[in-house]
Amino acid sequence: MMGNRFKRDCDAALQHVCFDGRQQQKVRERIAAQRKPHVWGRRAAAVLAVAALTLSGAFAVQVLRDSIRQTMTSWEQTHEGTSLNLSQSDAGYTVTLDKIYGDDRYVYLRGTLSRDDEQIWKVDPMTDRLGTQYTAAGFCKRRFQIPNQETLVSYGSKLYFLSDTNPEDSTLEFIVRLDATEFALTGDATAVFDGIWYEVNGELFTLDGHWEITFPVDRKNDGETLEINQSITLENGTVILERLYFSALDVSADWSGENEALFREAWKNTYLLLKSGEQIPYQSRGIINEDGTEIRMEFEQFNKGLGHISADDVQAVVFAGQEIPIA
Repeated sequence: MMGNRFKRDCDAALQHVCFDGRQQQKVRERIAAQRKPHVWGRRAAAVLAVAALTLSGAFAVQVLRDSIRQTMTSWEQTHEGTSLNLSQSDAGYTVTLDKIYGDDRYVYLRGTLSRDDEQIWKVDPMTDRLGTQYTAAGFCKRRFQIPNQETLVSYGSKLYFLSDTNPEDSTLEFIVRLDATEFALTGDATAVFDGIWYEVNGELFTLDGHWEITFPVDRKNDGETLEINQSITLENGTVILERLYFSALDVSADWSGENEALFREAWKNTYLLLKSGEQIPYQSRGIINEDGTEIRMEFEQFNKGLGHISADDVQAVVFAGQEIPIA
């Protein structure tokens, strides 16, 4: 049997990878077999290595430091989003897409999963080692049919079941974040969910079901662009911070410059510095053009639970220890 701490770490990692229940159990068993006691670094490596080997193309594990709900609430205090209220029932469960919001970088779908028999879910609350609270549940598979695309795709999607604020009801809330690159601001898309997995008292359960909901992608373009175009010189070359982009729940940055500097500098000392003194760390990056000299950086998802961040909230961007002030 896995120890409680190790099991929580394993569960927290697997929460954000799209496995079905059977695959998750196999991953847990294989991780446990590789376990080295009292060394978190080795355990974490085992979690990620086995996860990568078990499901080709699984998304990188993302660890959030604070409440997703807090950031959502902050944004919704000043924005409405677009109501959907679209539901489909199967196998005794109903999936509802309640709302869509976002811009031309990210699309956010907010929805619920409810039991038709109105019985209490009793799903385990989970807290990862950094304190993020969520609910131990998910869809076994998910994919999205996007206009003008030939196949069903799921890349760029991340799904989180929110911490349960009312554990005595029959409904769980979730949010899906999608890369908006393939999404126009108008038209239709289709969300496809297959199966449900959840945990009760540490035991994993799976349920059959198929939900396919076509929804309008129409949404207000609430993204905010701040053009910067400031450069800094590093040991491996010069990089330019082109712009910051403020989405509903996330902040990203576009960089250009020397490949060696963009990809080999000290990323652990790169973050968004707010006027409040809070730091939102660099989380990931992706190549925009083929030669790798332009990249898009994401800061920690959901603004580290600090609420919606706008251009007025930012004091500077720190890249590899060097500060770029934001006027």
